[in-house]
Amino acid sequence: MTSRPFGSLDWARRTPGVPDLLDQIRQASIADAPELPKSFFTRLAAAGFGRIRVPVAEGGLGGDVLDLLDAFVAIAAADSNLAQSWRTHVLATERHVKSPAGPLRDRWISRVAAGAIIGGGWTEADGSGPDVFTTRLSTASGSPTLTGRKFYSTGSRYADWLEYSAVDDDGDLVIAALRTDAPGVTLLDDWTGFGQRATASGATVLDGAPVDPDDIAPFDTQHLGTPGWQQLMLLGVLVGIGEATRAAAEELVSLIDRAHGGSPILVLEGYGRISALVASARASLGEIGRLTEIAHQAIIAGADDAEELADDAVNAVFQAQAVMVEQIIEAADRLMALPAQLEDVAETQELRSALRLDRFWRNAQTLSTHNPVLHRLRAIADREIYAIDRIAEPADREVAVAQAIADGIRPLTVVRLDAALVARLTADRADLDRVSAAFRDREPVLLQLDERPGARFDAAVAIATLLHRLPTAWFAIGTSDLGDTGHPYNLARRIASLEQLSAGRTAWVLDDGTTEDDDERDRIRVVQQLLRSWPQESIAADAGAPHFAQTESIRRIGADGAYPTAGPLNVPSSPQHLPVFVSSRRFGDVHRYVDLLVRQDGAWVLPHADAAGHALAHAQQVSDIDALLRIAASLPAAEAVAPQTLRERLRLPAPALYELPGASARFERGGETEAS
Repeated sequence: MTSRPFGSLDWARRTPGVPDLLDQIRQASIADAPELPKSFFTRLAAAGFGRIRVPVAEGGLGGDVLDLLDAFVAIAAADSNLAQSWRTHVLATERHVKSPAGPLRDRWISRVAAGAIIGGGWTEADGSGPDVFTTRLSTASGSPTLTGRKFYSTGSRYADWLEYSAVDDDGDLVIAALRTDAPGVTLLDDWTGFGQRATASGATVLDGAPVDPDDIAPFDTQHLGTPGWQQLMLLGVLVGIGEATRAAAEELVSLIDRAHGGSPILVLEGYGRISALVASARASLGEIGRLTEIAHQAIIAGADDAEELADDAVNAVFQAQAVMVEQIIEAADRLMALPAQLEDVAETQELRSALRLDRFWRNAQTLSTHNPVLHRLRAIADREIYAIDRIAEPADREVAVAQAIADGIRPLTVVRLDAALVARLTADRADLDRVSAAFRDREPVLLQLDERPGARFDAAVAIATLLHRLPTAWFAIGTSDLGDTGHPYNLARRIASLEQLSAGRTAWVLDDGTTEDDDERDRIRVVQQLLRSWPQESIAADAGAPHFAQTESIRRIGADGAYPTAGPLNVPSSPQHLPVFVSSRRFGDVHRYVDLLVRQDGAWVLPHADAAGHALAHAQQVSDIDALLRIAASLPAAEAVAPQTLRERLRLPAPALYELPGASARFERGGETEAS
């Protein structure tokens, strides 16, 4: 089976001598030798592979990105080591093709057009980042020399020219080039990977190697069209491995057919799965190649949307990598499993050994760790969620994340009502009618009712009175010290009752008090555990069900510490999983227990936000009717909206709550409670 080419050049099949050369490479690859014949490189270069992307007018073949991928995959299908060894050349050539016209570009394009192969290295083993290198370009001796050590130098032993990243005497990043046979250059054969062993990926030692000043370029030649290309070429190698895997599976089926007069159905099914996986990966490569070509044309033309198109192409590469790596590894894994469907164990081992089936899996696994997929997944999330540049600095990333959070915030107005004002509203129907009318058709607010030391005031009772007159408002109970609210069980019961009455529209605000931090932490923990001790979801949804509730999930919380409590609560849990927890206290691990913190200016912020964090809500104190009416008048008009829990309004996730060590079932045996 032959795959259709992506582009129109079809170099691998139309160029004289190339099909035969690829067959020779394919046969040699079965030996899985640790080194490739240099003749393979020189013959591929002579056939024009290295200059596919160079314009025809400058001595190249004028191929587009899809033409390059066609050729690259064909080489990788013959030997993935050989293709990866060309990767540095492909990346360097792409950089020079896109560079502005000038002496530097002309010099390199003429070299590539003449058949030169480019190698080199960037990675260093001492932990240097992508923009910080220990390799130095020095002019102390009067002329530039390069000194340092590069950890990976893929393909360099087969190359004519080498390019290295370095730092010059002024501390600027540069790209320095020199010939492979230059004095002071030592290419080591110390790559010990269990796959892709013939890629010449050993280290390079540079010891005062002389560099022509004309072959020194500023690092900013790593321009818009560069990011994503390394991963694109790795995906090309992977698809080539996939093509070779499918071809090996086809050969395996043919051998089994000849030996047995047919293949077991499981072998044929396995081949079909391999073929499907490889076809899917190849189709993905073609699509991202198309996007990369569109971006390339925009960059060359200086189009206004060139940067956006380049970002789209990079994102597509990262998305494809997350899927294609798994596809090719699965295909290679299934290939190794195919012979196991035969009854003869000796025959199984013979087939695996003769065809060296393990090499495809080893090579694919090695490539998968070359650029970890997890990094790409994070890059996808950063771009799509936070609009973060693909190579953003950590500080810039923090700013972008904070801005994304801010963009998603619609601050909620919090009104703290004086106890005397609440008493007046609950006692005077006329005043409550005025307030209710004033807030009607306005952006909903949260009314916080504070319980203060020495005051005989039950905020929960007052809120229950106000709920039906202010049906769109949210409410909060504000408490300080435990002595003013009683045992945590009593507080949890009052909050749970309000949650049921309000359909999840309440919060608990912990104001500063004299309670020790450890005791405060224990109080919050006990209240939260109690509020989940009887999950609402355990209650039968059908009123006609024979049982009222499933009992397995009703739990004793088994709390110890300052407030030993057994539980469970005698009220079902909140419709919003847990009410929103807000605190003015800032003990060490407060973020584990609360949803929001109250700043000194009254703003409610996320626990991890700094002092300048974006506020999800703003609180203000009110002590008389007129001030409350003025706040209502200042609110924007609001159309009718569907009811929301407070968590939904603030876009807060339901917190993870783990059982305490002493937790246990409330009922000895699981079952149901009878409906009464």
